[in-house]
Amino acid sequence: MSAVLQIGDTSLTAEQLLPLISKYRLVPQLAKEMIIEAAIKDYEITETEHQDARQRFCQQQQLGNEQDLDAWLQQQQLGRDDLKELIDRELQLRKFKIDKWETQVESHFCQRKSQIDRVVFSMIRVKEIDVAEEIYFRLVSEEASFVELAPHYSEGIEAKTKGISGPVELGKLDPILANALITLQPLEVLPPLQIGEWWVVLQLETIIPAQLDEEMRQYLTEELFNQWIYEEVQKLLSTPPISQQSTLAFADKN
Repeated sequence: MSAVLQIGDTSLTAEQLLPLISKYRLVPQLAKEMIIEAAIKDYEITETEHQDARQRFCQQQQLGNEQDLDAWLQQQQLGRDDLKELIDRELQLRKFKIDKWETQVESHFCQRKSQIDRVVFSMIRVKEIDVAEEIYFRLVSEEASFVELAPHYSEGIEAKTKGISGPVELGKLDPILANALITLQPLEVLPPLQIGEWWVVLQLETIIPAQLDEEMRQYLTEELFNQWIYEEVQKLLSTPPISQQSTLAFADKN
């Protein structure tokens, strides 16, 4: 059987390649790319769109001239046609995302807002409740501040940031921590709260409400796309697989 893939000095046949795809868990990624290919195939890209995107690409990669571009292509083992396909595919995918989810972004934003609002807070975490209570009373009596106490007492990474954490989305925090923060007023200190093995003393600094601007639209569109592609991959992989034998037989005929 002739080689179907050449990597450096190594040639791989279909019979050798298929087990490697399974071994290195590349099937889900392959399925994802196949689904995307089918979804975007009917989107046309104009020459103007391509040239504008190509210019942006070169700027992002800091490719100042054609020589820099040729060196980059050689490093990536790509040709000019490969680059055109890469750029056009990204443009097609962008058009697909806009067509499919543009009208859903606002409702998705409303559903997700409580999780994508960001918070800045001060935190000290320790293992002993007695230490946490002492810290709490020193804070509420204004004997000391988080900035002063965190480097000396906190056993988490916030010891290096003088207690400050964030801005961070509420949805990315531990649920207990997030729920505690939204009950606080700015600069209010919460009595010691147990989260797992830690006793935590918190102070809400500020809440930064999410805004549905262009950056947020792109973020939510990408979120909707990732959810969709995950579900599509799961559906595709749940169908009975074609046996390796029949796949190889098909490859032999070609």
